[in-house]
Amino acid sequence: MAMRRSGRGGAFAYGYFAQCATHCRMKTNPPDSAPNPRNNSFAQEREGLQHSVLRAFSHDLKTPLACIIGSLEIYGRTKDRLSPDKQNILIDTALQEAYRLDGLLTNVLEMARLEQGAVQVKYQSYDMDLLLQDCLIQLGQRLSGCDISIKGIPASFSVTTDPLLLTRAICCLLDNAVIHGQPHPVIGVEYEKSGEQAVIRIWDNGPGIAEFKQEEIFTKYTRFTPQGHTHAGSGLGLPICREIMRLLGGMVEAANLADGTGAVFTLTFAS
Repeated sequence: MAMRRSGRGGAFAYGYFAQCATHCRMKTNPPDSAPNPRNNSFAQEREGLQHSVLRAFSHDLKTPLACIIGSLEIYGRTKDRLSPDKQNILIDTALQEAYRLDGLLTNVLEMARLEQGAVQVKYQSYDMDLLLQDCLIQLGQRLSGCDISIKGIPASFSVTTDPLLLTRAICCLLDNAVIHGQPHPVIGVEYEKSGEQAVIRIWDNGPGIAEFKQEEIFTKYTRFTPQGHTHAGSGLGLPICREIMRLLGGMVEAANLADGTGAVFTLTFAS
């Protein structure tokens, strides 16, 4: 059943990307606009953008799928001749790539729901420390090998928010920190209550963000592959985070740590 659900989700996700790519082309060149020779170069650029979006998504789907299939095929054919350690490596590789594929599809489907206005905010009082623990539980294996510290001022307090949406926004930032902190991510989470506002800061030990890119990274499909990495994220995690914070009446901002050792993201919202 799970595989069939993933198949439908994959088809929907690809269709969503195709629509977004077509939108890029149609946005500035509606079908009823008069032909203009000066627009030829722009039309070619838009066409290239459409192909780039679809090509990137196809690559994002095929890469983890190929790894999963390859790992499991090798395991199935040679498991009797492999040591337990090598068997575990193959299974773990397939599992990690399955998590990555699931994350990609989740982001695409969630971005579509947010853009369609299908997400309803449900406010309730929730403990901040408990909410952050929920984030760690949800990310699970994704945080394996990460050094994470959490500090609250005060240690625990309640906020009135949508805990599911806020948890999702925080998870997007934690996942981003994992990607850019490789090979040994160090992540810090600090939260505090300041008057009527709650503030959450999440920092990492990555390369930081160039100042001129600190706003661009919240644009859909914007991806920066960290040096030494073979892949980046989906390009949707940070836009999803910003859209969720907008729904919650808050904001998210990106900056670099004062000592230049990484990036810091700040969530601010009414408590």
